[in-house]
Amino acid sequence: MAHSAGNAPEHQHQHTAVKKALSVFGPTSRQEPIEWAGESPLAPELARFYREAGPEWIEIDTAGLPFLFFPLERLWDEQAGYRWNQRTGALLVDWNEEWTVVAKQGADPFILDGLTGKILTAPGDDGWEDRLDDPEPTFDSVEEMTLALTATGGAWARWDDPFDEQWSLRPETTDSVVEALEGVLGDHARAAAVARKFGYYAAV
Repeated sequence: MAHSAGNAPEHQHQHTAVKKALSVFGPTSRQEPIEWAGESPLAPELARFYREAGPEWIEIDTAGLPFLFFPLERLWDEQAGYRWNQRTGALLVDWNEEWTVVAKQGADPFILDGLTGKILTAPGDDGWEDRLDDPEPTFDSVEEMTLALTATGGAWARWDDPFDEQWSLRPETTDSVVEALEGVLGDHARAAAVARKFGYYAAV
């Protein structure tokens, strides 16, 4: 997506915040588009994201499986199973050429739509493998997604014992995640819906 020069300071400030949030969970470094191994061009949003925020191998603990970020040199390999069949190498017909998996939670991908700059996820909270409909816009940008994932990980990390005696998530654990997400997204209902996508199914 094209961005005006007038937005540069705002983007710089945002990337500083994103880099700081990521560095709590793992290493970051400036990474250039030449490190992209893809057969299609690297989306401008990703070029900027890796140059300014630069996640390497980062794992963020949360309820269920962790969120995973990958270094740019590895990102093309992570498209396997989404863009193409891992066994045969054949391109998958339900994958849009403009999409790029930028992070994962288990088998559930976070997908950058290169046409809109938005991040798509499986609709509802059933997960990627059980979806019946096309992925839906969930975050306005890869930066907003990153701040949401790191905020969730930060809220989760504050709890020494997030489960009750029946190994169910404590309500206060879920509430703290929703509160953290609301701080990023600015809307309670949206924060609760995102929390449910992340495995906090009792979020309201």
